[in-house]
Amino acid sequence: MIRRLAAIGLSAVIAGSAGATEAVVGSGWELVWSDEFDGVEIDQSKWGFETNCWGGGNNELQCYTDRPENAFLRDGKLVIHAQPEEFTGPAEPLDWESNAGERTLPYTSARLRTLGKGDWQYGRIEVRAKLPAGQGIWPAIWMLPTDWAYGGWAASGEIDIMEAVNLPVGAGEKQIHGTLHYGREWPENVHSGTSYTFEDSDPVADFHSYAIEWSPREIRWFVDDVHYATQKSSGWYAQVMGADGFHENVPGDAPFDQRFHLLLNVAVGGNWPGAPDDATPFPAEMEVDHVRVYSCPADPVLLKPCATVNRRATRVFGHVAPEIVKVEYDPAVMEAEEVVVFGDADLPPFALGQYVANGSVAMTMVEEEGRGTVANLAFDTDESVVYWQAPFGFDLSAFSTVSFDLKVVHDPRDAGGVMMKMDCFHPCGTGDVPVATAPVGEWQTFTYTLDDLAAHRGSSLDVTNVNTPLVIFPDWGNQKGVVLRVDNVVLRR
Repeated sequence: MIRRLAAIGLSAVIAGSAGATEAVVGSGWELVWSDEFDGVEIDQSKWGFETNCWGGGNNELQCYTDRPENAFLRDGKLVIHAQPEEFTGPAEPLDWESNAGERTLPYTSARLRTLGKGDWQYGRIEVRAKLPAGQGIWPAIWMLPTDWAYGGWAASGEIDIMEAVNLPVGAGEKQIHGTLHYGREWPENVHSGTSYTFEDSDPVADFHSYAIEWSPREIRWFVDDVHYATQKSSGWYAQVMGADGFHENVPGDAPFDQRFHLLLNVAVGGNWPGAPDDATPFPAEMEVDHVRVYSCPADPVLLKPCATVNRRATRVFGHVAPEIVKVEYDPAVMEAEEVVVFGDADLPPFALGQYVANGSVAMTMVEEEGRGTVANLAFDTDESVVYWQAPFGFDLSAFSTVSFDLKVVHDPRDAGGVMMKMDCFHPCGTGDVPVATAPVGEWQTFTYTLDDLAAHRGSSLDVTNVNTPLVIFPDWGNQKGVVLRVDNVVLRR
């Protein structure tokens, strides 16, 4: 493709989902890394395999394996093959070196990555692929930071070159998505992006090229040489935890100014697509014809002589960094026998907050007779958590319990529970702990020992660095319409 662009010259007409548009087409790209998949086996000098049943942090339903049943070469193509199959593997990524044990899930698939074998800073990354379709099927071509220079996900960034969810089988509108994730560490991260709609072709029936051109100031997304979206560094940011325990802005073009590596995978289920249904065709296969990475020798950072720019591409404006508010608090409050994180008000530096993947949670303070002020949490989303969090961690090893009062005000669901957890900067935490709620309209007090939370299946809790003593939420993926009230969040020695 790049050779073809060089032959075209400096201007051309390219066709996208919005029709023909004038574009400036660069030249001079130089191939620096590639895999054409023309061998007999996957080249393990270029690709590694993730092997776990973690669920990708999105409650996905597949175990990723390194078996030839799930990733192999066929007819000069890489095939990532997802299938229904009960499988047991590590409950968390091996990189974490956690004690989470094992987990069993109903599907298997593969997730390949170039970590330590192909890591790049700027250039053009292109993958030609044919995508699987069906409810609950989620193929992705994406990039993660190699060095995590600005902290855990997503403070160090994520670049989604192509994601597709629930592509229809046969006729129907077919879209793919290009997205950036950045900001602070989860759950205070943000994301921005847009979609591309196929009009005269089919990403399920045919191969298409998915690419980005990435410089420190700008990232552009392409389908078949069509530049359809742009994000600029004015619309992304990184905020890291400073030595004083408060966030600070990283100057320059962070986080997309570091080395990233490439990932290819097919997920099954999860928060975004939902689970497969009876009509989902299996096996679900993403076929990859080639992966090519290019540099621009004439301008290896800004890429100007090589860039392809469609002036009518969608400009995604992203987000600006939020104001950093340094909370004043009395450190002596943590020396008490009983620390009331929330009673009639939040105890600084702890504050009520939320993470919402989509939709919203209305958090209000209401007066209730006999109790005073309580937190009222109304969920208009299926993907959220609410928490009391400080900007830095505390050593709670001298404390024995955390307790809170909870009332379910409204619950329209036919089935579903409530979860709690304690976090020590995600992904460090207890994992989801079920809460056995009282009938609707009744207050109930719940008390958990920190020892039990640390021993909970899948827990990685570090009680010496707890920043979030309580996270609470209805079952992820099944929250809409639930209204909870919380009172008296207390740590006791």
